[in-house]
Amino acid sequence: MWNKDKSLFLSRILTVTAAFAAVFIAFFIPTMSDWYVYEMASEAESILSRDTMFVPMCVTLYICDILALAALWKLHVLLRNISRDEVFVEQNTACLRWISWICMGVGAALMVFGLWSSIFAFFGMCAVMFGLIMRVLKNVFEKAVEIKSENDFTI
Repeated sequence: MWNKDKSLFLSRILTVTAAFAAVFIAFFIPTMSDWYVYEMASEAESILSRDTMFVPMCVTLYICDILALAALWKLHVLLRNISRDEVFVEQNTACLRWISWICMGVGAALMVFGLWSSIFAFFGMCAVMFGLIMRVLKNVFEKAVEIKSENDFTI
């Protein structure tokens, strides 16, 4: 039977798996960039020349990979706290704050690369939107921590 403990365990396993995938993918970023430049050369014209996009794409993908690892680490800390039944604590609010800023950073990096390839600007906007949603979730958690703290001091 499926329960909350199994769900939490699965979330932790998937987080670790995603971290290993991010490290693995980092080794193939130049290959993926080269493939993208070669295969997607027929995409609509962008602001900057498509001939010069290999290095900026590699830099952008490495930045996004590093930020993804940072977000996965914060997610791991959040899930670890939840598994210890520490849900409404300041550390979880800090984790959500970091994740939101990391998403915004990924969005900014992708939107800058959108100057070479417009589809990346779209994904950058999606990442920024997700960062805003995480910000709202962080504010809800922050308020819940405040309410819990007040209730703990009430006799």
